[in-house]
Amino acid sequence: MIYGRDQQTLIPSWPALDALLVSLGPFYACAWCALERSISVSAPVAANPAIAQHLLLFLKAAGVVAEGESSNGAIRRSLYDPISWSYKDGTELSGNLGALLTQALSAWRPLLDSDDQEWLWRQLSDREAGAYLGALLRRHRIGVRNAEELLRFEEDDWNELSLGRKRYVLWSSVRGAASEFLSTGGDEAATLAVLGREIRRRTHWLSLKQASGSLGNAEYCFLPDPTWRRPLMVDVALECLLPIGDKYWLAPPVLGSK
Repeated sequence: MIYGRDQQTLIPSWPALDALLVSLGPFYACAWCALERSISVSAPVAANPAIAQHLLLFLKAAGVVAEGESSNGAIRRSLYDPISWSYKDGTELSGNLGALLTQALSAWRPLLDSDDQEWLWRQLSDREAGAYLGALLRRHRIGVRNAEELLRFEEDDWNELSLGRKRYVLWSSVRGAASEFLSTGGDEAATLAVLGREIRRRTHWLSLKQASGSLGNAEYCFLPDPTWRRPLMVDVALECLLPIGDKYWLAPPVLGSK
């Protein structure tokens, strides 16, 4: 099984790259590779901006990333996110660290079993769904502070849906919640209560249709607009650790015989 699911067990001094990646676990290892790619590709590192900040805290604790600007002035900056960082002087980092991280992650893939890959897929999918919900609520000027908590307590029906279908459920549910928000003069507590009910109701309805076998993969499935900038972390995961292609959007995060 993989490391780093609940917490990162970091090493105090600069280790071999493989050892540090194992201590981070696949999720944050993908985030690190995405962070390095963000130097040259204008796209978000992850669906949730907090992931990159957490990663940098982990790398600082590992003695790899400097607290402030490094003395040699080797500052890295993301083209899309407002993030900058530098590695400590004396760490043996290649100028093309992104390529090394990609190579190391690709070599790691055969060592991950289906449970490991499924866990990574679910982590990415959950954050994509949460980010999409936040974007929908902000569009209606509804506060998002407690919104993602709703998704953490959803039942099995929710977990059986693909990410594309979860996006459909959230879109249709937020429409109902927005009506409540307007009719109550902006009562966010009442709005989120309605949102939770709508998500559960629509998820159950869609899971029943799905179980009947009457739906095609792309029915009731909202895929991102072609102009949408996919988080680099998803690109890294699909390229290096999750050879699932369009299943990322069109299938529930289940691998193996499950």
